[in-house]
Amino acid sequence: MELKTRAFRCGMLMSLTLLLWACQSQSAEQTQPSTEPTLNATQDRQDTTPPAPNQQPSTTQPSQKTQVAYVKMTIKDKGDLIIELDLKEAPKTCENFLNLVKEKFYDGIRFHRVVPEFVIQAGDPQSKTLPMGHPALGTGGSGKNIKFEPNNLKHKRGAIGMARAQDPDSASSQFYICLEDLPQLDGNYVIFGRVVEGIEIIDQVRVGDTIEKAVVLEKWEPKKKSPPSK
Repeated sequence: MELKTRAFRCGMLMSLTLLLWACQSQSAEQTQPSTEPTLNATQDRQDTTPPAPNQQPSTTQPSQKTQVAYVKMTIKDKGDLIIELDLKEAPKTCENFLNLVKEKFYDGIRFHRVVPEFVIQAGDPQSKTLPMGHPALGTGGSGKNIKFEPNNLKHKRGAIGMARAQDPDSASSQFYICLEDLPQLDGNYVIFGRVVEGIEIIDQVRVGDTIEKAVVLEKWEPKKKSPPSK
């Protein structure tokens, strides 16, 4: 009788153990995080949404939005800078800059700040009339501020960013171009593009140099390098 009782208890214990294991497995399957890709600030929905089950992906690809824009900035007696704007990483900042260029806001503005091995800075409309060195230089703007737009762009040599006051949302029209890599500024100011042609000119800019004109280019292609002479 005692042996039958022990066998019955063992059987019940094994049954309960198997039942508990089954419940734990089902719970784990229900609570396991989804592996579906998610949409974030640097991804396009069309790149992250998988096709529906049992549905063949479309062979017609949707048109891609333009990811970059180009501005040619002519500096008097120095030459042309070609600036590539990153519309994907800094859309609002780029839109503000492009609108100002189209309005010819920067035409005639002078570089009021040059710090060797650091930055050159321009964009204050007061530089058109005030003498260089005037204490008010560096305080002017377009009359419109833009919100701080954090992104993944870095302060590399030739990068262009928005100058601002202590308030992160105080950027307006003043911009700077990095003369060197400045990783200590990453995350504190908004980078929105880079110089892709004429980068040697930024080392030649001096306080008082004038932006003759800035225009938006419909397209730009890098110059082909000449083959080495034999």
